[in-house]
Amino acid sequence: MNFDIKTEQVDGAYVIAKGGKEVIVDFSNTTFIDSTTLGVLVGGVKRLRTNDGQLSLVCSDRNITKIFEITGLDRVFTIYPTRDEALSKVGISSQPPA
Repeated sequence: MNFDIKTEQVDGAYVIAKGGKEVIVDFSNTTFIDSTTLGVLVGGVKRLRTNDGQLSLVCSDRNITKIFEITGLDRVFTIYPTRDEALSKVGISSQPPA
């Protein structure tokens, strides 16, 4: 099993610890999540909400989105089918500045 996390700062946005308010977790290449993953996401959304932030997800894999539906977490997180859609909805450009 491979496990890889990549962090990317987009358009001057910062991670939660540095005051970031819009966090997008991209599950595009993910094939499995478990209760630990859900717990980390819930902890992140709680932390962001105290600063008027939000945590959004990118996922088009039906097996994974079904987990969020079964647990009711699809009402906690906004789930986008593509990274570009998530970035545009939270007001971040996916294109580098000209």
